[in-house]
This record gives sequence, structure tokens and C-alpha cells, in this order.
Amino acid sequence: MKTNLLLLTTALLLTFSGCSGASGGAGTGSDGPVLEEQVKETIPLEEEEVDRRSAVMAFNSCLEDAGFTFRGFAGDDETDDAVTGDPAYQAALQRCNAESGIGDQRAEFAESRASRTPEQIRESNEQILKVVDCLRSRGWEIEDPTQDQTGGLNLREVIGSSGVDIRTNEEARACFSEMRLNRG
Repeated sequence: MKTNLLLLTTALLLTFSGCSGASGGAGTGSDGPVLEEQVKETIPLEEEEVDRRSAVMAFNSCLEDAGFTFRGFAGDDETDDAVTGDPAYQAALQRCNAESGIGDQRAEFAESRASRTPEQIRESNEQILKVVDCLRSRGWEIEDPTQDQTGGLNLREVIGSSGVDIRTNEEARACFSEMRLNRG
């Protein structure tokens, strides 16, 4: 998807730059005035967020239909022992993973985390610490986040160990909304 966006942006830039030289200069020539537009690269964050949400919803729905709630993937650092010892859960994970596309989302997420710059990691860590502070100010008892192999903090692990479902907790959602607003 990112490759397609890059190719489309490049093609548009080449098209616009080819057209701008045809009139003999900006605002002159027999073709009339040339309107110069600054081409801005747009990043479809909302579309990616919707795709991610759709995959997560499809995955969770599939697991629920199979009679399970998500307890983790085998091979994750913090995995419920029942995950690796329950063949029926493993089979449901594999089927739901294939049906929802969540595996692709996880792979893209891991790849994006591995390619972050130290500055991006620092900024992300600051936002995560703000969420942790926000949650604690609202009465949540949560552990300090731990760093992964890249130095990034793992908020998902902290939230998961708190025992609260952030999808249904309004206070948690408010903290995450604040984090999203402060990213820009």
C-alpha cells in the first residue's frame, strides 16, 4: 500500500513538473496564467487505522465465535501458559489469524517498530509515559512499562496486565485520545 502511494505521488509530481515547464514560465506565455500548486504528500493514516481496527475486530469476533477470548500468541514475551498448552485455542488462533489478516498487521507493526529512529522511539516513549500517567491519575494501578529490544516501551503489555478492557473503559479511551491529539 505504501509502495503504491509512493508510486502514485511520484507519477503526480512528474506530471505536474512536466506541465509547469510547457507554458514558458510561471504566469507568462500564451496559454494564460499558470497556477502553481504546492503538491503535498498525504498519508492515509485514517485508512490504515480503519484497516487495523477492522482486522482486530474480525479477529476478536472469530475467536469469540470459536468460544475463546484472546489470551496472546504463542511466542510472545508475556503469554498465558494456557495459550501454548491448549491445542484448540492454537487452532482457533491460526484460523482467525488467516481469516482476519491480523498476522499481516502484526508483521507490519513489528517491521515499523524495528525501523524507527532513536528520535521516533524517544517521542513514542514520551507519549506512552503520558498515557501511563493519565491512567494512574484516574485510579488505575498499573506497572511501569518495560522496554523492548529497540528501546521502545511496551504499553500493550502494561495495559494487558492491568486486567481492564480498554475497549470498554471510557477513562482509558480518554487517555488514549489525549495521546493521539498530542502527537501532532
